[in-house]
Amino acid sequence: MSSIPTQRLGTTGPIVSRIGLGCMGLSGGATPDNLTDEIIARGIEAFRAALAAGITLYDHADIYGRTACEMVFKHCLNAVDGVRERIVIATKCGIRGGYYDLSTDYILKSLEGSLSRLGIDYVDVYQMHRPDPLAHPRDTAKALKRLLDEGLVKHIAVSNYFPEQLRALETYLDSRCIISNQISLSLARLEPFYEGELPWLGSGILDYCMSKEITPLAYSPVGKGWLTGQKPIPDDHPNKVALENTVTELRKIATDKRATPGQIALAWLLAHPAGIIPLVGSNNPEHIADGARAATITLTREEWYALWRAARGKGVM
Repeated sequence: MSSIPTQRLGTTGPIVSRIGLGCMGLSGGATPDNLTDEIIARGIEAFRAALAAGITLYDHADIYGRTACEMVFKHCLNAVDGVRERIVIATKCGIRGGYYDLSTDYILKSLEGSLSRLGIDYVDVYQMHRPDPLAHPRDTAKALKRLLDEGLVKHIAVSNYFPEQLRALETYLDSRCIISNQISLSLARLEPFYEGELPWLGSGILDYCMSKEITPLAYSPVGKGWLTGQKPIPDDHPNKVALENTVTELRKIATDKRATPGQIALAWLLAHPAGIIPLVGSNNPEHIADGARAATITLTREEWYALWRAARGKGVM
């Protein structure tokens, strides 16, 4: 197994690799109705590649592949003896067909389904996928406390939460109970650096996470593939020029460090003091290994800000 630097999730969570595997693509686009032995075999191959690269954090959601990704992961766990206790499994709940649901009853029901599909007795990190405007945070917290007390969930977390939404949920939970917040974050999406839910709320979600020692998990860390330099940026993209300039800068730094633009984009996130953990979303063993190597790359302050300026499309003054 390769060595990747590690860190703790939050202040009380498990220690995990600084690169995680986003498992949304583990079923290769298949749903439970069309899963095949070949698709499952590819998922197992990707899992083995992630293990070999030193990745210990595996991020799921009940809606990924319409539950198929969790089902594939059960086969992955069965394929490697003793692996369950060596990794951290995270999953999410709350998105249903056309609406959100973080009611007490639905959270409990969703966790039961995920445990069955994954073939495990507990989830290491249970995440609320998106805030539900119709769920009082008191009721969401009630379900989470029950799952913690019963040992079915070891730690709780959220996804796509703004500062005020986090504060509301924290009001009904023990201090420092929420260990992570998964957000869309990359050089192609800088909003978490400076925006809250509303412009006048002040500090952005990254600042809030640092103030509470909540670990940010970054999904889409290479901007839907655009930051790898391998995927064309659409002509109608509103930030096309800034993205093109960012890719140019990524290529320049990558050449100097004998790396790839995608690896530099991940290293840029890793350099932030919030302790961001990028989630590499792929079922391609080669892409997984390449992503994991980003954890060994160090950027200078000058390199980091060169990318920041390119992505913002303006200087720092």
